[in-house]
Amino acid sequence: MQLLSRIKGLILAPQSEWAKISEEETSIFDLYRNYIAILALLPPFASFFSSWLFGFSHGPQGIMHPTFTGGLYRAFVQYLLSLPAFFIVAFVISAIAPHFDGKTDDRRALMLTAYSYTPVWLASLFGLIPGLRWLDVLGFYGIYVFSVGLPTMMRVPRENLDVFTLATLFLVVATVALHGWVVHLIAPQQLI
Repeated sequence: MQLLSRIKGLILAPQSEWAKISEEETSIFDLYRNYIAILALLPPFASFFSSWLFGFSHGPQGIMHPTFTGGLYRAFVQYLLSLPAFFIVAFVISAIAPHFDGKTDDRRALMLTAYSYTPVWLASLFGLIPGLRWLDVLGFYGIYVFSVGLPTMMRVPRENLDVFTLATLFLVVATVALHGWVVHLIAPQQLI
């Protein structure tokens, strides 16, 4: 399957995988349909199933569980809002690339964003197993995958990689925080 070989390549050999990716003419629609829409399901639904089945510590109130319908609705909202968030991040990456001597290209920026986020999506699966949630930290490997793909996808010179990667990291953190805030407004936790 194309999806599994792409994931394997990005995790085990990102340098050669980015070379293959840069030669592809994948449309934005195909990238969403065949990659982003599938892997973006992992974090919200892994979090939902883990908290629904095992609960989570809620301070002095002890172990709490979301209601099934409330938790499922929240996971669905998280998923739906994550889809445009990737495009927004990619659009900003494309827009700021010339400031780092790179090239503007929204499609390639979306490919860079989506494929670099693969380790984060995969690491979210550790949330399914109680006590292993801390292994989410393995998702930080995505920063390395991003920095390896940046010169190939956005034509950013090597001397600008560190600053561009740091700027993108701040952008992603701000986007994740905004995403979480909007999800909380639309679908607050309903605990039992």
